[in-house]
Amino acid sequence: MSTEYYSLTIMTLFFLFAWAPVSLGKVKGYGFKYLASNRGRVPQTELPSWAARCDRAYNNLKDYFPAFIVAILILGALNKFDNSTATAAVIYTVARILHYICYGIGFVPGRFLFFVAGLLANTYLLLKICF
Repeated sequence: MSTEYYSLTIMTLFFLFAWAPVSLGKVKGYGFKYLASNRGRVPQTELPSWAARCDRAYNNLKDYFPAFIVAILILGALNKFDNSTATAAVIYTVARILHYICYGIGFVPGRFLFFVAGLLANTYLLLKICF
């Protein structure tokens, strides 16, 4: 399997479990009973700040991950994988995971750097489809 598909697999696994810190924060902030309910009403208490940041990081991941999926699948279908796409896919994967971590711990410079790195890597992959 190609590096690009490995990167997509790793990102998919990360995406599937990136909700866990948010849920842990909701247990700490709202209690387990809230998580086991229909969540019709949000409690008045706030989430711990790290959990709120992880929630925003997860929402950001949900916004940007589909473009990576599309880029990898189309590049694969067009047989356009090469060393540059493998490098860009790895950069995207590492950058997005580190973006989530930096967001969660509140390290703004790292969050910004890794967001931009992931965005540029994904933009490269999408442009590679056209050229």
